[in-house]
Amino acid sequence: MICLQQKQTITTKKTYYVRNPKIVERSIDDTAFLIDPDTDIVFYLNPLSTGIWHLLREPISVLDATSIVQQAFPDKPPKKIAKDVSRLINDMSKRNLVLNDE
Repeated sequence: MICLQQKQTITTKKTYYVRNPKIVERSIDDTAFLIDPDTDIVFYLNPLSTGIWHLLREPISVLDATSIVQQAFPDKPPKKIAKDVSRLINDMSKRNLVLNDE
């Protein structure tokens, strides 16, 4: 019996995120406050979160954002940075502050 195997191609698609255009930003120094006009909820962003928010002006993946933050903080553990950036973007997505850019 001859068994033929088909090659399976696995495609990995990066998910890109971008700011929700409805969100209103107010900045004071290196801190940002985001206001969701649909709910009137105000979100406080610490300086690192504000930096990520600035990166989200243009579509960016979690991997690319992590790489940028790792370059800015080379003395910090890369796994911690990856975890923090991923958690932050996922949290922003759940709160409708950022959208998948597809």
